[in-house]
Amino acid sequence: MRADNNLRRFRASFLQSRYLLLVIYILVVLAVSLVTRCGLLTEDHALTRDAIGRVLAALGVGEAFDLTAALWMAVPFVLYLLVLPERWFRGRVHRALVWAGLGVAVFSVLFVAVVEIFFFAEFNGRFNFVAVDYLMYPTEVMDNIWESYPTGIVLAVLAAVTLGLLVLLRRPVGQAWGRPVRLVHRLAFTFVFALLLAAATATISPAWAHVSEDRALNEIAGNGYYSFWMTLLGSDSPYQGLYASRRPDAVFHRLDRLLAEPAAEPASFVSGSTLRHIRALGPERRMNVVVVLEESLGSEFIGALHPREASLTPAFDALAREGTLLTHAYSTGNRTIRALEATTSSLPPLPGISIVRRPQSRNLFTLPALLRDRGYQTMFVYGGRTLFDGMGSYLRNNGVDRIVEQADYPEGTFTTAWGVADEAIFDKALSEMDALHASGRPFYSLVLSVSNHRPFQFPQDHVQWLPGLDRRENAVRYADYALGRFLRQARSHDFFANTLFVLMGDHGARVYGAAEIPLASYEVPILFYAPGVIPSGRRVDTLASSLDVPPTVLGILGMEYDSKFFGHDVFRVAPSQGRALMTHNNEIALLRGGRMAVLGLHEAADLYAVDTATYRFTPLRHPDAAGRELIEDAISYYDGADVVYRNGFFQNPALVVTSH
Repeated sequence: MRADNNLRRFRASFLQSRYLLLVIYILVVLAVSLVTRCGLLTEDHALTRDAIGRVLAALGVGEAFDLTAALWMAVPFVLYLLVLPERWFRGRVHRALVWAGLGVAVFSVLFVAVVEIFFFAEFNGRFNFVAVDYLMYPTEVMDNIWESYPTGIVLAVLAAVTLGLLVLLRRPVGQAWGRPVRLVHRLAFTFVFALLLAAATATISPAWAHVSEDRALNEIAGNGYYSFWMTLLGSDSPYQGLYASRRPDAVFHRLDRLLAEPAAEPASFVSGSTLRHIRALGPERRMNVVVVLEESLGSEFIGALHPREASLTPAFDALAREGTLLTHAYSTGNRTIRALEATTSSLPPLPGISIVRRPQSRNLFTLPALLRDRGYQTMFVYGGRTLFDGMGSYLRNNGVDRIVEQADYPEGTFTTAWGVADEAIFDKALSEMDALHASGRPFYSLVLSVSNHRPFQFPQDHVQWLPGLDRRENAVRYADYALGRFLRQARSHDFFANTLFVLMGDHGARVYGAAEIPLASYEVPILFYAPGVIPSGRRVDTLASSLDVPPTVLGILGMEYDSKFFGHDVFRVAPSQGRALMTHNNEIALLRGGRMAVLGLHEAADLYAVDTATYRFTPLRHPDAAGRELIEDAISYYDGADVVYRNGFFQNPALVVTSH
């Protein structure tokens, strides 16, 4: 009885002391997190699509994530309450500071919740690598947010809600000055809090969020703060120790088979190297090479791939009738830097941050570096700042001599948060290519567009908004117009007749779907266009990846070279060899023959049957022999790529075979 009385007195004392502020803060975080999760469940239609048991599991697991995140967020507050003397705590100035701090804390929690809702609507997931990458470049991101959303109204509403909550909390907060707390009791509370925090941290695991086969529901079960922190910790972690791996000799023996193709001379790979000789299977053509990466141009928008009553891409469709189109091609990731990585280095997408952002990515084996070694001039044309995502430094360090960016365009050019409009980019590219052509040497140019990106704003001199289409679809129409205009104008330039164009999407429009790898968002058009050289109207159904671009380009040019590329010459391999490699959040995958092997953290390896027409995924719980082989192939691709990259084996070879 006496113990019960002491416990009641302690509880009463605790709830009338400074630590009441901590309780209020944690409860606010938990409440906002719960409301956010319920909102995401409604937005994603999980309440009607998923079994009620799984939805309840998502809510229950989510509370565990929310509590862990709230405890970590409260650590600075706990330390502050520990060291603050009672005399200072009770002063008028400090009371004012408490109210101001509480207001800022509540507003911040609400603001992050709203940002997370918008982020989920765009990427169908909690804060992930995209959020980490965006935070590194606040100029473009903040401008984009301001132009894309009613930011001022949102901030005003959040401020009003914060003020309303403070009014509701004025009486509970006032009780925090009811009883003093001695230093010895503050130390005891801090010790107990530390034990609770340690227990929660040691117990919780990212695997808890896997409550179903629905990827989006698993994302909802998580917590944005927790996901962001785990992403930050693992952004550049080595493959080994996190993902399934094998002995190096087994990995590279398998890669020997996986990377074989008709032009490759048989070789016994040494552990840590993919170096092999590629023979020329035809006459060499010293053609110019222009690779155009169209921002967010997924295959779903292309009339030549997914016909609709009124095509959004009549210009691309017309060009497809004059070139060779890959009909089943996939990007390696859902960020532009993954396309830069794939189309220059032909390296599988390593988990974590792209090699474009990694400081050790210097003097790699890349398409522009190889062509520069053969006497080509090399250039990158972009409408934004190449500081973003480290694009400029990566390309400069890996074979690109000239960089054109936002500062190189005239003042007054139509500009959004991401850079100047596509028409200006292509006009600049044409003038720069004319200058390169005048030197008498062939050139390689990588052109990156920006207009088909939120906030979906563009000049309406030639393309007006159609009210029956959403903003993204209107932006696709403008991007298609600008691309078609570029090729029409290029025909009148001297360099055109000797130029190979590769026109492709960098990734799909948005990430959605229940699958671990939302395949529909990765399907992109890749069109090889060179009238008189590339067959007209040809459609190649071989499964392909954006990392196949470099070897395919070199195959068209008829070059003989030593290769470290992981891609294939799509036009020279058997259809059965077609495959696509891709990454999404922490998962990496290999798609081949209607099946996908997905590798995850903690050495997880799952197998799915995939219908690429409907993008339906069916888990295969008990893989057959072919399924086990696909998993082993996936491990070899990614394990091997990590080894060659981290150990410096993906650098330019010392000797380059001269062309014949």
